[in-house]
Amino acid sequence: MSATRVFAARLAGCLVFDPAGDRVGKVRDILVVYRHENPPRVVGLIVEAVGKRRIFLSIGRVASIGNGQVITSGDINTRKFEQRGGEVRIIAELLGRRVHFNDKSGDAIIEDASIESTGPGEWEVTSVFVRRPRNPSTPFTKGVTALVSWDSVTERQPDGESQSAEQLIATYSELKPADLANTLLDLPSER
Repeated sequence: MSATRVFAARLAGCLVFDPAGDRVGKVRDILVVYRHENPPRVVGLIVEAVGKRRIFLSIGRVASIGNGQVITSGDINTRKFEQRGGEVRIIAELLGRRVHFNDKSGDAIIEDASIESTGPGEWEVTSVFVRRPRNPSTPFTKGVTALVSWDSVTERQPDGESQSAEQLIATYSELKPADLANTLLDLPSER
């Protein structure tokens, strides 16, 4: 049984199996492309295969997602993953970005993103889990969190402002030192 909604941070680290039940690797990131009026469309998963090699798994080849595992359908191309222009990695690039609420109620930072199935082999980002800035009158608390639809926020990353690495670090906290080093080398230079 495949889940219809999955959060990106939960999906990272899940095991990937082929139809025969053999382990292919672990999910390391989710690749999306932005669309003009619609929410970003998921194009695939970045999987760390045996030998620490990162490969691309098309979302169309995913048979099911659930119970901490991903089951594929069919053959998997084991060529090394290379990110193309216009593609965005959710864990490495989207988490930590600043967004502005369309109702003009303020800003927040993306802490997680949920993807939902919209049809066979089609997934899109439907909502984001965000944290508003903390209230200055209560200095020892974190900001208020909310799960909001993608359409209710707009990304805002002013030039010269760096992206938060807090969520990225939390996602990669369980990696072994060598794996973490390889992962950091694969990040975009801005991160």
